[in-house]
Amino acid sequence: MNGSARARGLGAELRQLRNQSGYKQEEVGKRLGLSKATMSRIENGTKTVTEADVSAILAILGVTGEDRNRLLKLAREQDQPGWWETGIPGLPKQLTGLLEFERDASLIRCLDMILVPGLLQTSDYARAVMRGSGVEPADIETRVAIRIGRQEILTKPNGVAFRSFVDAGVLRRVVGGPRVMAEQLRYVAKIAKRRNMMIQVIPEEVAAHPGLEGSFVLLEFPKARPIVHLEQRRLGAFLDEPADVADYANVLDTLQRVAMSPADSAKLIAARADELEG
Repeated sequence: MNGSARARGLGAELRQLRNQSGYKQEEVGKRLGLSKATMSRIENGTKTVTEADVSAILAILGVTGEDRNRLLKLAREQDQPGWWETGIPGLPKQLTGLLEFERDASLIRCLDMILVPGLLQTSDYARAVMRGSGVEPADIETRVAIRIGRQEILTKPNGVAFRSFVDAGVLRRVVGGPRVMAEQLRYVAKIAKRRNMMIQVIPEEVAAHPGLEGSFVLLEFPKARPIVHLEQRRLGAFLDEPADVADYANVLDTLQRVAMSPADSAKLIAARADELEG
């Protein structure tokens, strides 16, 4: 699998839309004059698909309006490096792609400077984050459910390998109040004991390091090139150019040398939870 982030994200969305419509791959392929194998490669992002073919697929699936225009634009630009989406009013437009990438990943490494990583958040902590971020109340529960559902990739048998670097300031930021924050830290300490998990705290003593430029996630795959995911309040991006990805990988390698050991990190997290509960 060598498709770009755009092509793989486009394929993931086309598969999701097809599943929602009730069509099978061979049914859509037959109407387009394409084999099931070719449809599978399109949905996996390993075959470049023309804008005309995407338009035909969307017509079969009954997709119109803004979603159609956005996916056609993605088809036009699928061979360009990176994948940017801006003006996010609610859920990130790349969410389908991100979910797919997380499921396919063999290793997820991340740096979090502000909050507990999304894949480690409890429902109460996530809810408090969303309230504080101004998410519409009617959307919060749906978004919390999606966030919690994503965590299955870590907790299922043979869960994906996960390596997280968390700034010490994250432990001190009392999101949702002492009880919610203490429960969150207890959960992090518990899940960190899993064989596929490694969580390391960047201590306050390390005042300057390359991670200060911001949080990010680096996803690696068995048969595709790695991808970096960046997300801010109204801006999200996937980067897949090798030079860009290598730069972020170097940041994580540097943090590996300056962060506390997993064992010492676990002790600090537990001590902070004790403090909040006391």
